[in-house]
Amino acid sequence: TRLLSGRVAAFGVQAAEALEHAHSLGIVHRDVKPGNLMLDAAGKLWVADFGLARTAADGDLTMTGDVLGTLRYVSPEQALAKHNLVDHRTDVYALGATLYELLTGSPAVDGRDRAEILRKISEEEPSPPRKVVPAVPRELETVVLKALGKGPEERYPSAQELADDLRRFLEDRPILARRPSLREKAAKWLRRHRSVAAAAVIGLLLAVVGLTVSTVL
Repeated sequence: TRLLSGRVAAFGVQAAEALEHAHSLGIVHRDVKPGNLMLDAAGKLWVADFGLARTAADGDLTMTGDVLGTLRYVSPEQALAKHNLVDHRTDVYALGATLYELLTGSPAVDGRDRAEILRKISEEEPSPPRKVVPAVPRELETVVLKALGKGPEERYPSAQELADDLRRFLEDRPILARRPSLREKAAKWLRRHRSVAAAAVIGLLLAVVGLTVSTVL
């Protein structure tokens, strides 16, 4: 498994650097997935199929509500049709989902239908790779989960920084990615579930008021 993890990380470095080159030209792929990573006879990896790519000058090419890309690899901003948030970090997410699947043999997000998959992408954290395959190195798991951050600001700022952390893992050097604390996880959950949190607070207040009134009476 260590050998497999090393190969996946090495492929990730090549894919991330290829995406970084596209991003430097103002191109966002928007459909990164295992089927679009090709190996030639020399073992060099190529990122293929830029059919859904767009440049920074294109603006919004799709109507509100459209979801592009293969569902299991689309980012939360794509799943929620927030086209104004789609940028190079969208490709970082998709590459993270691709590496997750290559490491575990299972998709980072799965579901019975389109609606369930989109809901999970936007609301639920993926199961940690080590929970699926315990032999996955902890540092590599941390890198992949960083790339899979729900918000663009939670991911690596660039594909090159993802490549650099993968290379640190391969060279047995400390990675820069850090796991979020319990407090940070709670804050992220609250941001994504504001309505649920608000309902819980209102319910608690009503319970306190009811208890107070009953006590007075």
